[in-house]
Amino acid sequence: MLAIFSAAVFWGGNAIASKILYQPAGAHFDGPGLFVARAAWSLPLFFLMAVLARPKRPPSRADWRLLAGTGLAFGPGACGFLALAAQYTSGAHVVLLMSLTPPVTAVIAALVLRERIDAIRIAALSVGIAGAVLLTVTRSASGSTVFGDLLELVQVASYALMFVLTRALGKRFSPFFVSGTYGTIGMGLLVLFGLASGRLGGAVAQTLVPSSTIVWWFFGEIVIGLSIYGQTAQAFALRYLAAGTTSLISSYGTLVVGVIGAIVLLHEEIAPTGYVAGALLTIALALAFIPVRGKPAILDEIG
Repeated sequence: MLAIFSAAVFWGGNAIASKILYQPAGAHFDGPGLFVARAAWSLPLFFLMAVLARPKRPPSRADWRLLAGTGLAFGPGACGFLALAAQYTSGAHVVLLMSLTPPVTAVIAALVLRERIDAIRIAALSVGIAGAVLLTVTRSASGSTVFGDLLELVQVASYALMFVLTRALGKRFSPFFVSGTYGTIGMGLLVLFGLASGRLGGAVAQTLVPSSTIVWWFFGEIVIGLSIYGQTAQAFALRYLAAGTTSLISSYGTLVVGVIGAIVLLHEEIAPTGYVAGALLTIALALAFIPVRGKPAILDEIG
């Protein structure tokens, strides 16, 4: 539990770090520049981790398909869209919408397992969607936009898919190999985007400007904290905890850290409707893990 909660701290801090790095007085990144720079610095670290932790028994073709899918969900999906969402909406909205991850994960897990989704899981997703819609249409935090919230919902779906696929891999391989391999694939895809768009050189150059903001928020929080430690801790937790438990702890930790950071560090103001939406999203989190008919929650069934 300590591993996944500590990882959640970095997920919650990511939106805050991104908003700080976007400020004109700071490093003045934009969304694509930030995720390209993150990928460029993280890629060699992930690759080294994967090589050093390679298993004695090589992964099968099915394993490689799972690793590739996780890498796609992690790189362009979770990392790319999180950076874009943080540019176009408020930090508070990003972390509040991330709390939709558990009910969305429940739906994806049910689809992967080809099992019927029970009424409580449908209720959890419905309440969560109601909270997300209220949050988005009322623009209940300073700096929020509908477009940015929609980008964050894509990130949520990608993050949920990561939980399901990582859990499927976590028992057969070490967390260092799993996170190192899907990290290499995901960051590699973002580096290729940087090369194709001509952004790679400029994005890396921005990180070389001497600045305490770059050191603490880019290298400390985003590259080391979230990219390397956060992904490894998550893969480690999924070896011992069910995906449902892992997702729940991660989402609550992200919610608490992110909202506090948005208010204290970014000085964002949240309207009353934002607190109502946050309450709905919290209820959705709780509903997603109520056992039904003597069976564990859907997320736990993939463990």
